[in-house]
Amino acid sequence: MNTATQRPVTLRVGEFQVESLGVEWPDYFQGYGLGPRSTFHYCAYGIGDTEEEALADCLEMVAQQGFDVDGETEERIRAEYGPADDSETALEALGVEEEGVGLDETPFFHVGIKWNCREEERLARVKKLANVDFLHYQDYCPQGPSSRYSGLQEWGYTRRIDPDSSVSYGDLMKPADCPESAVKYLEALSTDATEEGELYFFLPYASGSDYSGSTVEKANCREFLESYGEEGFVWEAHGGHNTYAVVLGLTGLLECPDDTFDAILGIVEGLENYPLIDDEALSTLEMEGADEAWESWVAGDFRRALEKKFDGVDFEWPSDSDLRPFFEKRAEKANEYWFNEGYGPDMYIRLDKIVEGIDLDALMPFMVLYVVTYVDAGQETEEYTSESEAIERVDSLRAAGFIGASYTAVSPVKQSVKQSAE
Repeated sequence: MNTATQRPVTLRVGEFQVESLGVEWPDYFQGYGLGPRSTFHYCAYGIGDTEEEALADCLEMVAQQGFDVDGETEERIRAEYGPADDSETALEALGVEEEGVGLDETPFFHVGIKWNCREEERLARVKKLANVDFLHYQDYCPQGPSSRYSGLQEWGYTRRIDPDSSVSYGDLMKPADCPESAVKYLEALSTDATEEGELYFFLPYASGSDYSGSTVEKANCREFLESYGEEGFVWEAHGGHNTYAVVLGLTGLLECPDDTFDAILGIVEGLENYPLIDDEALSTLEMEGADEAWESWVAGDFRRALEKKFDGVDFEWPSDSDLRPFFEKRAEKANEYWFNEGYGPDMYIRLDKIVEGIDLDALMPFMVLYVVTYVDAGQETEEYTSESEAIERVDSLRAAGFIGASYTAVSPVKQSVKQSAE
């Protein structure tokens, strides 16, 4: 849409072809343009008494067509063209004496250039992205007097995302049509942030919630934001149930530096074939998720499952962090590993399979032993894993005449000291 306060638009040269057209007399120069099968959309030529003047005039003609010929653009074009002679005149190049040549017959060096608009090239590349749909941002703020009912306030209108605010996910992102032209799209934008027109899209494979997505999507979201979250056209969207997503602004993507655009589009295009930005980022996230799961529920459930399996045995468990190495070793032995179910970023592990493979001998480091002692031919000792069994044994020994029979509870710590001494 066109507004009275259109934002300034800077167009840049994309792919181009610059060439020397030689030296021609005005009556012989046939012009310079685009053929019917040309892959370029713009062209211009410059003239000058020297080759350098012609090249400089050519650059000026590009600028007059609305393109920013900044230092970087000029450097690219000059590098492609090569050295331009600033000393030899057109007459000298033709071997003609200057005397007798009228001003209206003066020959010139001619330099031509054909090019495409960088923003149009970028939009064409964006359009080819899979799993990308364009969106408007629908913000719930009073728009002003209703166009239908004078004096009333409407809630909800299409606007730009505030660069300093978070983005609300879900109903606030409304489907929009893909623009046909990048130039027309940019020229239609207003300086007023409440005017409609700005377009966005979600980064594929980088959204989820407590109940959707997986560690892959969460890792992609984190990795992308860590790399490009400071860009002015990149936002993280939030919603209920810890919903998250990455939002990219089309305007900023069309206008950002070449290396930024190529890097971001390379990531999005790469996700089409392999939906993970960085394997190490996923591994790190899943290790963090396993740590959180261990601390929140796995450690407690692991202890309770073992206590249930070996009912009557008393355990003296270490801290969660000290128990973790034993758990991981037994999980590996049972060929069980942490996994994500794909319905949120949480990590899980099959405790029942791990506990199933643990026997009582493996739990000796955590068991309270009850040592029965009595005197027969010498000092005799017997070990029991149950206090009730130890009491029963002491009672039977005393009934048999071993009046000094008794038992002592030995903690796992003391057992460890004894084993290390042996």
